[in-house]
Amino acid sequence: MNPSELKVIAFACGLLSLTLLVTAAWQWNSRPASDASDPSERSGWRGNLTLFAVSLLVLVGLLAGAAQAGWSRNRTLWVGLGSFLVLLTVTRPWWFWENWKAHWLRRLMGDAGTVLVYLLLGGAMVWIGWNTDWVFGRQ
Repeated sequence: MNPSELKVIAFACGLLSLTLLVTAAWQWNSRPASDASDPSERSGWRGNLTLFAVSLLVLVGLLAGAAQAGWSRNRTLWVGLGSFLVLLTVTRPWWFWENWKAHWLRRLMGDAGTVLVYLLLGGAMVWIGWNTDWVFGRQ
């Protein structure tokens, strides 16, 4: 295999790992149906802390993966973070979907509108990563 094929395989494995990580976190954090606690109680500091921690782990993983594979850091961040946003929108873990920003947008546009905005934003980020040389920060 040539290096470009290895990069594609590594990228696919990274996305699969990210998918499994978010799915595991979603399953781990979901509560059983017998628990009658109000979802708004879960959207407080615990939800924000979980969203921050998972996002930080994904960011560090993307940066480390880009360094190890020799990829452009900026392209990896665009594609990785865009994919992460799409994945969170599709799976809707409570710590993402009940976050105050998502909750505000859901009240403003409804669930379907919010999903559309997040999917378009995530898709645009992936497109930027694949097709442009836009960078994060100063170079």
